[in-house]
Amino acid sequence: MFTQLTEQFTTAMNSLNNADQFSTAMKPFNSLVEINTKTVETLINQQAALITTIMNDSVAQSKALSEQTDLATAIEAQKVFTEALQAKVSASAKEAYDVVAKTSEEVSTLVKDSIAEASTLAK
Repeated sequence: MFTQLTEQFTTAMNSLNNADQFSTAMKPFNSLVEINTKTVETLINQQAALITTIMNDSVAQSKALSEQTDLATAIEAQKVFTEALQAKVSASAKEAYDVVAKTSEEVSTLVKDSIAEASTLAK
């Protein structure tokens, strides 16, 4: 798929005569950079929020455990904390997957549209 896009891009680039045509030919690549940048920023923000939450929850849990005098209660509190932590990590992984899946769809659409446009320009 990308080989075909590259060949069509090369053909289109060879037929360019002015800056407007060059700008039009570069638009899909600029869009791809924008999509990737947005995706990376979103994933970084999600991971930063997760790490912040984990750190805050861990500090609170450590404080709560240090105040426990009963071992059974401390173990139960740690079990509840661990289950909640697992749920947060799982939810974060699902959110990251959703972002990547959406990005994949956007890139696929961009590639298909670019191939169609390049085919039109080559004719």
